[in-house]
Amino acid sequence: MSDTETPAELNLSTEPDLAQAVEEEEEEDDDDMEQITAQKVLEILETAWINETNAPELLQHQSDMLELMISQVSHMEEQMRDLDKNDFRAVVHSMELERIRYIMASYLRCRLHKIETFTQYIINQDAAREPDDKRLSPEEAKFAQELSQNVDEYFHKVATQYMPNQQRGEAEQRIITPNLMSHVFLKANVAVPAVIVGVDDEEVDLAPGSQHIIPYQLVADLIQTNKAQLI
Repeated sequence: MSDTETPAELNLSTEPDLAQAVEEEEEEDDDDMEQITAQKVLEILETAWINETNAPELLQHQSDMLELMISQVSHMEEQMRDLDKNDFRAVVHSMELERIRYIMASYLRCRLHKIETFTQYIINQDAAREPDDKRLSPEEAKFAQELSQNVDEYFHKVATQYMPNQQRGEAEQRIITPNLMSHVFLKANVAVPAVIVGVDDEEVDLAPGSQHIIPYQLVADLIQTNKAQLI
């Protein structure tokens, strides 16, 4: 490695292609697996992190990308052991690893906060979705179910068992739901024609790279299909 390499080259481009790791973990999907590099995985995670941070509801989980990046971080840490601590490359690698760790931790903290806040709403919504469309990862789904059960048991012991039967049956009214009509900043990734942006069915065409302030619910599908991203 030459001393003139850019930080971007030091960060990830020198690492091995992740496609092989993906294929080893999911051999049954080899024919459909797209070649993916460490840099691409990081870009996907960064977009997912920004979208998750700015969206009022829980978005599709990216557990596969997280696992790949955790594996990549471990690989980079092993390579760093061969570098002198005073080597500038070690400093750059260390800074990049800290940045990646922050993105992953912030992403997971954001999702955890939403799960804890909208627990029953998220469980109910996910129950109505197809397996491939579920927002919760298996680990998150287990946590949400256990949290919901523990909260229900606690409130039954301290409050609801002493309430009239009519009030006990009003569980649906106690579910906290996100405000899907809250406004978000949006950037179009591709051209999207005739997007409804108001209560009067006003339509606008989104040009690639254009930025807008729009109620989230009106563009939620664009976020899920990666036609647009939150900023």
